[in-house]
Amino acid sequence: MKFRPYFLSACIAAFSLNAAAADYELGHGYSISDAVTIGGYFSTEFKAGDDLREFVVDDIAVLAYGQVSNFSYMVELESVNFYVADYENDTEDWNTAPAIERLYLDYQASDVVSVRLGKQITPIGYWNLQPINVLRETTSNPALSREMFPKFLSGIDVYGYLPVGEDLTYHVYGQVTEDLDDEYINIPIDRHFGASLEKNWGNNWSAGLAAGRFDALDDTQTRYYQLNARYSGYPYKVQAEFNHTQHDMAFGPDEDATAAYVQGEWHFSMRHALVSRVEYFRDQRINENARVFILGYSYRPLYPVSLKVEYQWHSDSGDNQLEASFSVLF
Repeated sequence: MKFRPYFLSACIAAFSLNAAAADYELGHGYSISDAVTIGGYFSTEFKAGDDLREFVVDDIAVLAYGQVSNFSYMVELESVNFYVADYENDTEDWNTAPAIERLYLDYQASDVVSVRLGKQITPIGYWNLQPINVLRETTSNPALSREMFPKFLSGIDVYGYLPVGEDLTYHVYGQVTEDLDDEYINIPIDRHFGASLEKNWGNNWSAGLAAGRFDALDDTQTRYYQLNARYSGYPYKVQAEFNHTQHDMAFGPDEDATAAYVQGEWHFSMRHALVSRVEYFRDQRINENARVFILGYSYRPLYPVSLKVEYQWHSDSGDNQLEASFSVLF
């Protein structure tokens, strides 16, 4: 499903004019009513390394969301790689036509049972639930979030708090069609079933697990298993995720992949933080065995405004690079 190239720009212009005339707070959108809030975000990135030097307007998105009684909804239209300037090859590229990033309807029957229907973020782990640059403390994403499972789900998710214990949440989700809009899908699929659990403790700790299976459009069937844990108590935050997948290949022997990362943050003031991350990724399908270490700095003059810079050391030194980003949530 595609839209006219200038639709997104028109939405942003209209949102800006309305917000300027309203009692508006950055990061919370323009609230027309309880049923309609309009917001958005954008991010820019700069990357430099061996044979790499580019500037990217990476994300431009418009959001609409709201709630009526027990129903709520989210609509997100996004253009990824809106503008790319490749200084090594002296080229420019534009992608102004937005795609549907999210489009879903929620119904909350109770704290125990809620239902979400439509295109949504797959409810796995921590990183996947923060897809927007401005919400994270690093510009880059770990391989675990890109390679191991579908980032989006075009289907149904039943979720809530389990009555057997406090702060124990669950998700049971499924998809039986192709993706609603496959423009920015990391793994094209037509079937996906899974479940996840997460437990929160009162001492700033949480931990969870997930398991599922999906069928890719290339006839590969994949099973995945994930573990994650997090500590978040100012000024420190540490989180880790581990994922293992088993691929039942349509042709040839079965193959597997493993990915993990551990990330630590130290907020030495309310606006400044140092971040480090260690990653591991192994995939038999492409004969890759990679390790990455990242050291970065994050500055937030306001929470919805983020300036980040990081340097990445790869096991293949030819992939070492500097990344920086500036992002704003409206």
